[in-house]
Amino acid sequence: MGAYLSSPITEKETFDGAGKGVRFGGCGMQGWRRTMEDAHLAETAVGGDGTSGEPAQLFGVFDGHGGSEVAKFCQIHMAQELEQLEAFKAGSNDRALEDVFHRMDEMLRDGKYSQQVQSLKCKNADDEDPDEDGDGHVKNDALEMIKKMLALKKAMSEGNAVPGEGGASEGGDVTEDMEADDDCVLPEHKIQAGCTAVVGLIRDNKIFVANAGDSRAVLCRGGTAVALSDDHKPAQDREKSRIEAAGGFIADIGGVCRVNGNLNLSRAIGDLKYKGNNELQRHEQIITAHPDITVEPIGPNDEFLLLACDGVWDVMSNQQAVDFVRQRIGSDTTLSQVTSELVDACMASDPKETRGIGCDNMTAMIVQLNK
Repeated sequence: MGAYLSSPITEKETFDGAGKGVRFGGCGMQGWRRTMEDAHLAETAVGGDGTSGEPAQLFGVFDGHGGSEVAKFCQIHMAQELEQLEAFKAGSNDRALEDVFHRMDEMLRDGKYSQQVQSLKCKNADDEDPDEDGDGHVKNDALEMIKKMLALKKAMSEGNAVPGEGGASEGGDVTEDMEADDDCVLPEHKIQAGCTAVVGLIRDNKIFVANAGDSRAVLCRGGTAVALSDDHKPAQDREKSRIEAAGGFIADIGGVCRVNGNLNLSRAIGDLKYKGNNELQRHEQIITAHPDITVEPIGPNDEFLLLACDGVWDVMSNQQAVDFVRQRIGSDTTLSQVTSELVDACMASDPKETRGIGCDNMTAMIVQLNK
């Protein structure tokens, strides 16, 4: 089944805890994928000395692609690096979140972390998925095969000779959106993995959400879902404009828009191959870790914050997920139990029937407010 197992792995990593005014819990499940590349972060005492006032609370979901190492690296380092930033100490929370996302990239580039990054890789990850590594990269052999298949389909539909057999050359047009010279020529980087990141910082009775990629943060306010992040995808006008201005391109591969014919995400931590133009600012790169920031005061009707990777949002809408969680939260139920039921409900029974929907790694976290 290509990128999927013959049966899903439904064992879950669960966690629960509490901090000042909050209760939290969540889980991660591998599901149908051959490896688990997600990670999470839950820290209830970040900073708190000097001018920063009381400790902040930091919660995050990291959806890895190309391997688990970048997601796990963020899990280990992000909270500690955040509290050391001058912007954080000065109470500039939005700037601090922007800086800490880019700080992860800086550290990944630093050779002194190379051994640790290597140790965080999935076991045999390079050999697990023969075609695609999940949300991210198409592997080279599979990409070439897809190009050839699309070229063949196009040639046959136009009544032309089969490519490579006297008609269009094998390297000819693939689709109208992907020409023969639309191949990524960027030099490879030793760190090829990346991760989307959605992070919620609770401080000064406000929620500061930073998002890069297509994981998502949703607030339940009196039963109504309030989106605190927007997904980033290559086909969006502002993402496409940045990518092309930086020298990249968008290609339609099998109906999926991919950056340089490879990555189907436009923002992520890691993916350093796409961030090597020294003439551009960090937010101008083909792929950028630069997050969008949303600030929301915590009101009396705010019930919980739900953070989850796109494996959940591919299946449920914001309101559907909020309704699902709200119906199950109770004093006798742990939040990890609720998220376990959520990811189970989102998991497909058969990848062939759903065409991959509900077959991704899934991680979800609930942060219950006003406790």
